[in-house]
Amino acid sequence: MITQGDVMRERLFWILKNHGISDRIAKAFLEVPREEFLTRHYPLSYVYEDTVLVSYEDGEVFSTSSQPSLMAMFMEWVDLDEGMRVLEIGGGTGYNAAVMSRVVGKKGLVVTVEYFEEVCRIARENMRRLGIENVVVVCGDGYYGVSDFAPYDVIFVTVGVDEVPEHWFCQLKDGGRVIVPINMKISARQPAFLFVKNGSHLEGGYKLETRFIKAGGNLGNLLERNRRLLRDFPFQKAIRVPRLQVFVELVDLLTRRLAEMNGIFYYAGPEGTVEFLNGEMRIYGRAPEIESLLSQWEECGYRSFEHLMLHIGYNAVSYISCTI
Repeated sequence: MITQGDVMRERLFWILKNHGISDRIAKAFLEVPREEFLTRHYPLSYVYEDTVLVSYEDGEVFSTSSQPSLMAMFMEWVDLDEGMRVLEIGGGTGYNAAVMSRVVGKKGLVVTVEYFEEVCRIARENMRRLGIENVVVVCGDGYYGVSDFAPYDVIFVTVGVDEVPEHWFCQLKDGGRVIVPINMKISARQPAFLFVKNGSHLEGGYKLETRFIKAGGNLGNLLERNRRLLRDFPFQKAIRVPRLQVFVELVDLLTRRLAEMNGIFYYAGPEGTVEFLNGEMRIYGRAPEIESLLSQWEECGYRSFEHLMLHIGYNAVSYISCTI
């Protein structure tokens, strides 16, 4: 017997197809009842619209079910396929993990991490109730990843984070992919980036603008953590920098050492501090990493990150390429 839910899921399938989503991904949305992951009631006709829905809210904690077409595009960009092992950060009540579990199949695994305990408990119950056995729900700070099930083919991030931490990098297979919305601290934007692990670097670039809930824990407090790294060094020199805000965003992405104090942004380096203010950077001590990035950026015509290839180093020097 065909139910209203079946009809509505079929409608969502064709919405996704109209967005250019492959059958392999779109069919997974046919198999998972989205309404089962919502703690408030919506008409089914609204549940299967291509829209963000509130999945949990208690006055303090807020969780959403992301726009299906955006999640489907993320799945396409990371080449999600059968047999893959996925680490999802920001699992919410579990809908996206459940859909991905259908794509990776019985030979694959989705490990999803949720920061808020009650939301995590609901996600676990949803998987149990629906008999979804290839999803592991972990409660905790996604900053640390989940090493027990590493290495992963894909890291799939559905919250806005301040960085791609080294824990994730170490848990990702070489050649593995990361799709991640990153909180830009100076502009309050949240662009999504697609990276591929290549040796000691994550390489990739900008995909599109997003607006996810910002992550809790260590994934959402990088400026505070880096503030503790600021040290006093003797003043060395000042350098005028065109499009300073654009350069500071590159520093944020490539070094993961941006700090803020009293409304002023700094690079908190191991050998020096750089202050970004009034169209110039003031170097205290030594900051070879920043001077090298500035030189590369000048060679690339002072382009914004949307038009550059980023090479983020882990125990290696980060750099930019002009061609994407």
